[in-house]
Amino acid sequence: MTKSVYLVCGLLAALLVSPNGGAAQNAEVTDTASVQTPSHAPEKALTRLSALAPPPQLSERALGIHTVSCLPGTAPGFLEVEGESYYCGVFTVPQNWGDMDGDNLDLGFLVARANGETPRSDPLIFLTGGPGASAIFAANFDKYQNVRTERDIIFFDIRGVGVSQRLGFEECLVLALENTAPADQITALQAAAVRFLAIANGGDTPSPPDLADLDLPLLNATCWEQFTSRGIDPNQFTTASSARDTIELITALGHDAFNIEGASYGTRLAMTIMDNMADYGDAPELRSVILDSTFPPSVYLLRTIVRSDHDFMLQLLTECQADAVCDGAYPNLAARLAALLSRFEQTPLTVNGEMVTIDDVVVQLTNVTNTRAGVIPRMIAELEGGVLDTYLGLRAGEIGTDPAEPLPSAALDLSDPVQAFIADASALLDDTAATEFRVYMNIGLIQEAPLPTLEAIIKEGYPGATGDQMMEMLEGLTLEDVSASPYVAQQVAIVASAQGTPEIKLANMRRSITGGIPHFLYSSVHCADDILHERFEDAVNSYNDLRFPQLVDLDMSRLQARRCEGWPITAAPIEVKDPVTSKVPTLILQGAYDFSTPVYMGRRADRELESSIFVLIPQQGHGTWNNAQGCIGQIASDFVQNPDAEIDLSCIEARQPKWALP
Repeated sequence: MTKSVYLVCGLLAALLVSPNGGAAQNAEVTDTASVQTPSHAPEKALTRLSALAPPPQLSERALGIHTVSCLPGTAPGFLEVEGESYYCGVFTVPQNWGDMDGDNLDLGFLVARANGETPRSDPLIFLTGGPGASAIFAANFDKYQNVRTERDIIFFDIRGVGVSQRLGFEECLVLALENTAPADQITALQAAAVRFLAIANGGDTPSPPDLADLDLPLLNATCWEQFTSRGIDPNQFTTASSARDTIELITALGHDAFNIEGASYGTRLAMTIMDNMADYGDAPELRSVILDSTFPPSVYLLRTIVRSDHDFMLQLLTECQADAVCDGAYPNLAARLAALLSRFEQTPLTVNGEMVTIDDVVVQLTNVTNTRAGVIPRMIAELEGGVLDTYLGLRAGEIGTDPAEPLPSAALDLSDPVQAFIADASALLDDTAATEFRVYMNIGLIQEAPLPTLEAIIKEGYPGATGDQMMEMLEGLTLEDVSASPYVAQQVAIVASAQGTPEIKLANMRRSITGGIPHFLYSSVHCADDILHERFEDAVNSYNDLRFPQLVDLDMSRLQARRCEGWPITAAPIEVKDPVTSKVPTLILQGAYDFSTPVYMGRRADRELESSIFVLIPQQGHGTWNNAQGCIGQIASDFVQNPDAEIDLSCIEARQPKWALP
């Protein structure tokens, strides 16, 4: 793309306020700079930090549902109206379900109301991953447009997450400052929450620290003390508690049936609910479940982490072997790759002054985004013969860049001249270029002189016959058309919302901080469910069984094995690792090249469940249902509408790799 178009893109960047960028640039925020001095924290600065990362606290509300205002800027679409098409609430629950007269917690949720003429009474609740990601902060209404015509969509922040008593380094730091904790504890927390402090101070945002560089035992002991000083019991922030919370939320909202979509860790939570439905008493009926990127309760964490960067290659090679053309061109490829990696461990390859090491090869092998997988067998074969052509092409991003499936764009209203122009001009381009073109048009339309800006974008960015045709179409568009277009008004509103009021800026900053994974919620869940039932040696044994050990290392498993030191969580009963039993209709969506939850996890869930449909999605990584219009969106939407019907999976075939031949 040419310089002119880049300038227009730069204009958008100047207009839009990122959650951790321009929103932090004001004098009030910079008062927090002195917080970085361990010895004290000015009251105003500490108040500001507490607003960005509110420490967990017990609730004074009565048990049950309480409607509250959504955070400023929560509206996920221009046409959404809080209180009409969606609303937010707090669900107050016992901290300990075994002690109904004890302390209470407030858990946040957001409901997108069904927008069809005949809504049904069984909502779909989304349980997101992590554990620790916020469903509310990442609420995507568009993804559910085919489901929402009949059902409410519920986004639920489980306990310890997002707006639900989040247990992160950030909240712990605020508590430690409030309680004037010892300097060594404050210093350790500042190192762990460096990104939080940078955002609060309005400076450049660094990457999160590597856990290996932190004093985890000190941080664990410090934050256990800080949280419990507020009456928070981390032993109640578990999968079992969140499963009970979910059931009780559906009941409290007045539903007698419901559906679940779980993603990543959310699938473990969903399967826990499925396995315990009979124990929840008079619970609503669980009508259907979608497991996207499945992480079954029976899977152990440490011994499976080492397979995350490995098993995708087994799947890729199996696919090549199953294809007559690929297998004919690259026979016995698994053994050949094993030998090649062993050779590179001993001696790098040098061709025409270009040296390729084992680390270089692993980088290319472990990048299977877009359509790169179809080229990897050829790269392996060429490297065997000392040829770098395909390797260099992959490294430079010159091949394998097409998406496995064309990216869908939102529907356009052709009765609007502006949208009709965008649709007609986009039809001259391929899917990827059309998506890019629409972004540029959206930018140009909100400028003070929209038509000259669009003309400049087309002339500079789309020369030749295609650009000439676009210019002819543009000539039919008038300034009055632009002024009257609801589409343009929507783009203006989006930018205005992004710029926002001080309240929206503060809320955006909070999202950028608390939308991430809270360290201690992650620890409470995985220490209880997995790590306290494992040893690092289990990971070593798993590593020793790998076909291609060069693709992975044991550092992450070694680090995770130490996660629970100084965090005195109680191990869950070993029975939580038993296979799940359930007859609920279940759709299992499994990316073929999913690193985080490899294929075997989805297949295990399929074996455990009695009424499941396993769908392997070619050339797909972690997280498969990302939009409404694509292949997976259609499959998932159809399943929710009728979980007992046969599902049309014909669109999957088009995603199969196209193998590059020698």
